[in-house]
Amino acid sequence: MNRRELLRLGAVGSVTFAFGGIKPLGGDPAVAQMSAPPTVDRLVLTNVVDNVYDAFARGGKLDTITVQRAALDPKGLLLFEHGLAYHLESVRGGERREILLDFSATQGTLLNNYGLLKVDPARADALIVSHGHFDHYGALPDLARVTQGKLKPGITLYAGGEDTFCHRVVVTPAGSIDYGTLDRPALEARGLKVVFAKQPAAVAGHAFVTGQIARITDFEKPPAAARLMTGPMDSACTASHFGATSVETKPGELVADTFQGEHATVYHVKDRGLVVITSCGHAGVINSVRHAQKVSGIQKVHAIVGGFHLAPAPDDIVAKTVAVFKDINPDYIIPMHCSGVNMIMAVHMAMPKTLVMPSTGTRVVFGV
Repeated sequence: MNRRELLRLGAVGSVTFAFGGIKPLGGDPAVAQMSAPPTVDRLVLTNVVDNVYDAFARGGKLDTITVQRAALDPKGLLLFEHGLAYHLESVRGGERREILLDFSATQGTLLNNYGLLKVDPARADALIVSHGHFDHYGALPDLARVTQGKLKPGITLYAGGEDTFCHRVVVTPAGSIDYGTLDRPALEARGLKVVFAKQPAAVAGHAFVTGQIARITDFEKPPAAARLMTGPMDSACTASHFGATSVETKPGELVADTFQGEHATVYHVKDRGLVVITSCGHAGVINSVRHAQKVSGIQKVHAIVGGFHLAPAPDDIVAKTVAVFKDINPDYIIPMHCSGVNMIMAVHMAMPKTLVMPSTGTRVVFGV
């Protein structure tokens, strides 16, 4: 393995992009959509929290991106956990935007890393939550509390659907794991404006979210262990919101979780292509990328970033995913969080020049 390959294996990424304006659907201020994808000159993606931190990961210039690593400092250690959080900063001409995407599992980890990485939530132009699992939203209620009155007035939190705020459970052979509930009224009481982006929607004029992702890839299925808890019949968490069901359910019963409201975040970087951030990829990493291409009308993919949820996947599914990656032909693949060592090794074997390794605190610069 040469030094170039080591740099790729020791390089982490987080990505961010920019898009056009937002307009309401049918006059409903709680729903947004995108007219056309915006383009940014530069995106700096900071992986604020991830499952790993590698103090020896190498940084530097790597073809068309720059990878910057957070140095080990005993006076202030970056924390890592089973969770994911990003800071996305983009530039177009003289215009700069900052977006916070996902919020890890715990307040202590998120706020510690924000401080060490010099991320100021008060500068954020928008917030995005990818889906309703605690390892992506866990610290958001605390963040809203400690920054109340400091965030920009009327700042928007983009969610992909009502099920983001439903009670989730994971059922395992060893027992059930309660994934909790993100409390929408409590967030709104802290000054956040919750907007559902069920269709593609521009965010802060620089990025866009995909809207709910079409399931077109036959080998990508939602995790079998995932469940949603049905709510009262007059709530947004009735079984009818979770997709087709063949049986009637009562409040408190568990139904299969199809992650209907999960969405991806995308930037179009000038002269580079799309940077697609899947966050956790329960809707399928291939589905997410294909959907981003379709709704933007842009086929060139510069980077695929985020959790691909393939750590628990069998080898044949990983192999099929990598085969489609080769067809998509991205410049970079940056697998994080729940992607799995199996996926990382498979990409390294099949597409070594594309692989950038993850690590908490890494900044990846896309564009000029």
